[in-house]
This record gives sequence, C-alpha cells and structure tokens, in this order.
Amino acid sequence: MILEMKTCEVGLFRLPGIVFEKDQMTEAKIAEMDEWAASAQGVGTRMTEVLWSFKNKSQRDWFLIRWSNDRE
Repeated sequence: MILEMKTCEVGLFRLPGIVFEKDQMTEAKIAEMDEWAASAQGVGTRMTEVLWSFKNKSQRDWFLIRWSNDRE
C-alpha cells in the first residue's frame, strides 16, 4: 500500500508538516517511522498518530522521499 500524505503547516510558527490518512497508519508503521526518525538519517517529530512536523522544508522533503515509495 502506498501511503497517502498531504503537506500542511503545524503550530503557531507554521512549521512544515505532513498529515497521513488515519486508517492507513498501523502501530507497526508508526513504530517503524519513529525508529527511522530517531536514527542518524531520520528527520521529523511525530505530533500525533497522523501528524508530523519538521524544522524546515528540506527535512520534510527528505521524509517524503523516504516514505512516499514505501510499500507494505
């Protein structure tokens, strides 16, 4: 399954963000993304099960590249 993502702005400072469709996010997928974000090549902060925020657009783009072609 290809993950459906939409870009957004998060919080008062309008940080770049991504929101996922809720029904496609499983506990396993969330754990996999958290693990990747905590690694040396990972970026982003998970705000909720479906919302991620980033310090800048290039970090959001890196996240998009990593997870846009992910297939279960």
